[in-house]
Amino acid sequence: MKLIHTLPAALLLLASCGTNPPEEKAQVPVEVEQPKPPAAWAGLYADTLACADCPGILTQLDLKADSTFVLTEQYLDRDSVPYATLGQWRPDGVKLLLNGKAEWAMGLKGLERLDNQGGPITTPLPNTIRRVDNFGSGPMHLTGAYVYYADSHSFKPCGSAYAIPVAMDAAGEKGAGLELERTYMKKVKTPPAPLYVQVTATIRVGPAMEGDGTDEYLHIEKVDKVLEVQECP
Repeated sequence: MKLIHTLPAALLLLASCGTNPPEEKAQVPVEVEQPKPPAAWAGLYADTLACADCPGILTQLDLKADSTFVLTEQYLDRDSVPYATLGQWRPDGVKLLLNGKAEWAMGLKGLERLDNQGGPITTPLPNTIRRVDNFGSGPMHLTGAYVYYADSHSFKPCGSAYAIPVAMDAAGEKGAGLELERTYMKKVKTPPAPLYVQVTATIRVGPAMEGDGTDEYLHIEKVDKVLEVQECP
């Protein structure tokens, strides 16, 4: 009987003689690069990137504060006029999405080009465009959908979610804008159906069609071609 009554005390004694639990090691903080807010991405970026069969690709990217962008790429010793992509941009972590596709990532020296799957490119060749104070703006090749309807002219670049108003030539004068209008009227039987074309154009700022502000307008300098397949490539 005494054994039964003294057993709990013996167990407590054994428990008190056990080893103390190991001390927890202090956690070492890991520094994680924090994504930059959208406003910190806006600006001009430019540099010459690697090219397989030319001296380089002059790449200029204008990330506007209104979340629109203009990207031009000119293959040196091959293109006299760069090819342009327009649309909307947004950050996703450290990646930059252009028209919904991850094409660049913010690195230590600037925006680094990503591969077609949105992954990093490991190369010793130039692959980064850096912030610059300014760069010239001039003619560029644009592919997209042109619409002329109810005395209104617009051009929606391929890949973009928005259309740009087209500034037309003065009435009665020859010009690429009037040529494009007449081509549209000849080929499109059911306006406002689009006509897919490639044009050489410039973007300029002018008075807004409504209100006292300003808008960007597309000035057509040359109708390069009407696309054989009437859709964006």
